Amino acid sequence: MTVAALITAGGKGTRIKELGVEKPLAPLMGRPMVDLVLEQMLEVDGISSVYVSVSDNVPRTREHLASMGVKLLETSGTEYCHDLIQAAEGIAEDHIFICPADLPLLRAELVDEVVSEYLRRKEQSLTVGIPLEKALEFGVDVTFYENVDGRPVIPCGVSVVDRKRMLTREFLPGSYFMTENPDVVINVNTSRDLKQAEDELRRRLTCA
Repeated sequence: MTVAALITAGGKGTRIKELGVEKPLAPLMGRPMVDLVLEQMLEVDGISSVYVSVSDNVPRTREHLASMGVKLLETSGTEYCHDLIQAAEGIAEDHIFICPADLPLLRAELVDEVVSEYLRRKEQSLTVGIPLEKALEFGVDVTFYENVDGRPVIPCGVSVVDRKRMLTREFLPGSYFMTENPDVVINVNTSRDLKQAEDELRRRLTCA
């Protein structure tokens, strides 16, 4: 079974426009945020191809990634689920690891762990979730959570899905991969989030 990585980067990013750049290009440690995510995806042995979905919302991001030779998938940029279907239609692999471009702390080790667990469980989808209390510890602005086995959980936007089943547009049964890893806790939507992510990256460099 083959697994592709899809980094979604075509949204409007309205909450971070105060920075004056498209969200995927928001600078983090002197580099565009999307570059950090892309770099980690390329290091995962279980990933056969890496794609980035773009739209007319992010012309500079499209140009930047195209200059790097990245495999781009054009989407409408109007609605997230619709755009995922559009992107999936351009992917040949059996399964897709989906990750937004605004998770710059995500590391290859966790991606590999999630993909391996998805293949082991043999389900149609696996969603990465964070316990609500852990997200609150990090000061995350919680807009949505759901109860999983009696515990409040926040889906972080990372998942693995069966591509063909996804293209049916039907509900994909599956389960949660629970983690308290800060890799998926800090989702960059504001300049405050960006600073928090940069502080964490600096801490990692200090501890390395």
